[in-house]
Amino acid sequence: MSVESAISDALAAGRALCKFITRNDVGATDSHQCGFHLPKHAWPLFTAHPPLKGRKDKSSVRVQWPHGFATDSVVTWYGEKTRSEYRLTCFGRGFPWMDERYVGSLLVLVPFSLTRFGAHVLETDADIELLKTALGVETLGGWGVYAPGAAKHDGTRGCIERVIEKTVTTLDEFPDGKWMAARARDAVNHCAGSSIPTSADEKLLRWIEAEYQLFRRLETKLALPSIQRPFLDLDAFMDVAATLMNRRKSRAGHSFENHVEELLRGDGLPFDRQPRIDGNVKPDLLIPGKAAYENPAFPVSRLVVAGLKTTCKDRWRQILNESKRIPEKHLVTLQEGISANQLLEMREANVTLVVPKPFHKGYDLRTGIRLLSVDDFLAKLHRLQTPGSS
Repeated sequence: MSVESAISDALAAGRALCKFITRNDVGATDSHQCGFHLPKHAWPLFTAHPPLKGRKDKSSVRVQWPHGFATDSVVTWYGEKTRSEYRLTCFGRGFPWMDERYVGSLLVLVPFSLTRFGAHVLETDADIELLKTALGVETLGGWGVYAPGAAKHDGTRGCIERVIEKTVTTLDEFPDGKWMAARARDAVNHCAGSSIPTSADEKLLRWIEAEYQLFRRLETKLALPSIQRPFLDLDAFMDVAATLMNRRKSRAGHSFENHVEELLRGDGLPFDRQPRIDGNVKPDLLIPGKAAYENPAFPVSRLVVAGLKTTCKDRWRQILNESKRIPEKHLVTLQEGISANQLLEMREANVTLVVPKPFHKGYDLRTGIRLLSVDDFLAKLHRLQTPGSS
């Protein structure tokens, strides 16, 4: 099965649960638990049993996996004692995906009914991005739902939704990415009141989530009419669909980049964005900048090169040749977990990962990987820019 099959199944069912496979899912942590953890907020997608405290409820489901593999599995709600979670378990012998090497892959669970699921496991960044773009799903926080008209979370978004709605009413065309990023940050600050996020990690995640909300509301207002109108032929429809897909893909990457840049500017850190160095190499971030990099007298120990990638399961190697002078490569990412083997490769390649603090639990530190929070990264940059540092 391919990513196209996953997209086709999701569209046919009109819903899908997308979640990244974690170390806990495959039993690679000290919890000794195994089975795919399913988010409580999305429970109506996969079970008839609500998350009630003090109960343990089970429901049987037939799951069709890739390559003709099928399992008679169980969705279980664990609400007894200190537990409060859903898990999909019971896969039988020879089940290949309950393995640590699939950590960081995207599980796409398509509930055709509460007793019959389709399941797909996407292993490459390209496939993951294509599915998220095609379905318009955001997986920040490890999971996302494709269910047109449904919200991922509840309760805490009211103020931001109202601010976004007011912003959208003034627009008759899509603004550029920097404008949307700025409005998203304004919405977060306005709605936070006295609890404006202070850590860079929290800021980044809340900004990105708010911008996703803004974009989807804009898309509903400005793009939905164009796909609901009659089309003269298939080519006309495909042109509109291609425009929609390209806009979604561009927004996702640029949103992350714009907000990381804002964190650097807000901290007063000098940097160049995609400067041309070493002939025709253009790293995402060069700190303090191109002039310092090309100055032989400037200490190499005070130079930092960083790649920006929302996911980096296989694309992390692209950063290895992005500067000749700087042996250590930094990679800023929203990836919420990577297999131990890949982390070992990163360590050997002198890669330092910069990941929002809430996602660190998805990384096996026993591999020796250098893992920084966003706050840690900014603090490191400040130290390196201090005169006399080495």
